Amino acid sequence: MGIRLAKPEDVDRCVYIAGVFHDGSQFANVTEYKIEDATNFANLCLKNKRKLFMVYEKEGEVVGFFICGRNPVVWNSQQFVSSEELFFILPEHQSPRIALRFFRAWERWCRHHKVVQMSFTPTSFVDNNLDRWDGFCRALNYVRGGVYYKKVLNHAD
Repeated sequence: MGIRLAKPEDVDRCVYIAGVFHDGSQFANVTEYKIEDATNFANLCLKNKRKLFMVYEKEGEVVGFFICGRNPVVWNSQQFVSSEELFFILPEHQSPRIALRFFRAWERWCRHHKVVQMSFTPTSFVDNNLDRWDGFCRALNYVRGGVYYKKVLNHAD
């Protein structure tokens, strides 16, 4: 029970959880959720050495996941930054304690891989919880690194 690296047998469950995420997120009315594409992405993350794919398991069942990447800085290929890509815990299991465990595991991975900066951009469920996310990130010694803007393009060619 707890945080661990994802395994191939976790992919279907994570794809289900990602579908729950999509359905409740800002992306639900903008993008179509395709199970095949989500499955392919999850499998690629498992195989990519520049990705960290973790799951949270409770009572033998995966109830959340966290995926981040490690990429070279565009002006220095010998230095790396890491950004959270997908992070979701099923609503009935969400807690700051689980999020904290994911973030600490991510930081250990980053330190081990000589990452110079981590970035987390909560975008999907932050609007109603901005103060909580801000407090959570500050407690982990994150500082604001900018803002996030979006523009939805309907029927873009």
